[in-house]
Amino acid sequence: MVARFWRAWGAPGTAVGTAAADDSYGESTPRRGCIATAPLIPFGPQRRAVYFDVENSSKAEHIAAMLDHLGLRPLRRDIEVMAVGNWRVVGMDTAELLASSGAKLIHSAPAFGVKDWSDLFIAVHAGRWLSGARAGDVLEIITDDQAFDAVGDVAAGMGIVFRRLSYRTLTRAGAITPHHSAARPPRRRRAGRRTHNAARSRKSDTRSAGAPGEAAPDEVVRSVVRNLLSETAGGNVTVDAVALALKARGYGRPPGSLRLITRLRRLSDLDVSPRGVIRLRAPADGGER
Repeated sequence: MVARFWRAWGAPGTAVGTAAADDSYGESTPRRGCIATAPLIPFGPQRRAVYFDVENSSKAEHIAAMLDHLGLRPLRRDIEVMAVGNWRVVGMDTAELLASSGAKLIHSAPAFGVKDWSDLFIAVHAGRWLSGARAGDVLEIITDDQAFDAVGDVAAGMGIVFRRLSYRTLTRAGAITPHHSAARPPRRRRAGRRTHNAARSRKSDTRSAGAPGEAAPDEVVRSVVRNLLSETAGGNVTVDAVALALKARGYGRPPGSLRLITRLRRLSDLDVSPRGVIRLRAPADGGER
């Protein structure tokens, strides 16, 4: 076996032959006595990937400004654009804008009760993209989250261009003109005699019942409780029912005042259970607490 090896590749100390000049790299079987050379893989076109963290910025005006700033409209086929977010809470105008621009929409909250997995999804998918990237490729993440700077550290070590951009940072730097939504003009209402009279009647009713936020006197509270008890068959009224009745009359709870249940328990003729059920106290049980 050793003899066959030396007859094929030459004796020790002899030069090993090389391939001829006209041999192609794609030759599958090297010639006898020649060293097989691996084919050179040419560098392809520059790759570029853009990830939108929609949970971080989901306004359609901001997304449109970022697309124009990055030159992604119209989108070329060699650029990968992905928008990640919880599309159940993001507006449909944002989804239509990104989809019409050629971006892939990824729903990042597939599990019930999970608000958002966009950060984890972008980090994992960006790591997979970096595993197949080469020096000179471009990776851009549109977010304000500084945690993605760790992805930039890995990309820098591989010679890959990394940019973390956001609408807020670019507007502060003056690279993007801030978008100001036009204020809606106030609606005009024709003030007729009926409208004016109705407004005056409501205003007079509110003044007679009590100003908004004013605490109801104890006599008013007792009167409301008695009226509610007379209207109920079982003779039981809840604290919530009394609160709604007082609110309908224009009363409220001023800041720093006692709670309604505390005031009800201080009234001697009323009995309030731990569950908030109010009853009239029997005459034998009268007296201040």
